[in-house]
Amino acid sequence: MADTGEKVRARLEAVPFGAPAAEMKRIFDRDGAVILEGVLSPEQVAQVNADLEPAMQARRAGTDKEDEFLRDFFGSRTKRVTNVVTLSPLLQEALFANPVTMDYVRAVYAGVSDTFWLNTCQVIEILPGEKAQVLHRDLGNYPIFYQYGPTGPEVMVNMIVALMDVTDEAGATRVIPGSHLWEFDQEGSPEMTIPAELKAGSAVFYSGKLVHGGGANRTRDVNRRVIAVPYNPGFLVPEEAYPFIVPLEEVKKMSPQMQQLIGFRSFHQMEPRGGSLWQHNYEEIADHLGL
Repeated sequence: MADTGEKVRARLEAVPFGAPAAEMKRIFDRDGAVILEGVLSPEQVAQVNADLEPAMQARRAGTDKEDEFLRDFFGSRTKRVTNVVTLSPLLQEALFANPVTMDYVRAVYAGVSDTFWLNTCQVIEILPGEKAQVLHRDLGNYPIFYQYGPTGPEVMVNMIVALMDVTDEAGATRVIPGSHLWEFDQEGSPEMTIPAELKAGSAVFYSGKLVHGGGANRTRDVNRRVIAVPYNPGFLVPEEAYPFIVPLEEVKKMSPQMQQLIGFRSFHQMEPRGGSLWQHNYEEIADHLGL
């Protein structure tokens, strides 16, 4: 059993976006998270914010869910908007299907799956006065894997991309480095967390096994805006039902990699040895769709 009383790393290690996947993976395996610097350029950040602003203005904070835990989890002063795939098309190749992003995700899923879904892509905007989110593991979306603990397969990896300079005071995501190696009945405490502070355009890339949570926004006038970009293996259902959301005419403009990430191409598992999923008459679904 891991010793959760040990001193945690004071800050997360950073590498430039585009650093070799092996370098990223070394830090990821040790700490459960790594800062990726310069994922998006200042010009791209400005364009994405402009693309998203109408949807963010129209969205109210909180959730309509009746479950008390979920209401607390989503927050009463937090806005969430999904379908960023179509709201800001430049992110399709600049981020979601970027070859560097794909190399990093493949490195994490080596030996688990060589195809994967974009689990969701959602804007999360924490408003002033929001309290800290409950600590959790993103792996919780697939609770069957809890029984395997830290030695089980990786089935969720997330990337939180900053659309502004994200500070501790404004609600930076808080993480416990090394907690991905703990037994899953241990979730630590808020006092053990550190903030993943980010410059606009940078990201924190972390394991679904890592204990983390959104921070409290202690400012009076700063809306902390980020995009959450998680990926899951192709043999698991994602959060966002893209084939029912993204129009086929828009999909036809996308690259084959982007089409597969959102479920418009079949999943072919070659390493480790497997089969093909998400087909029609045992044939490629993209052929059936005319892609």
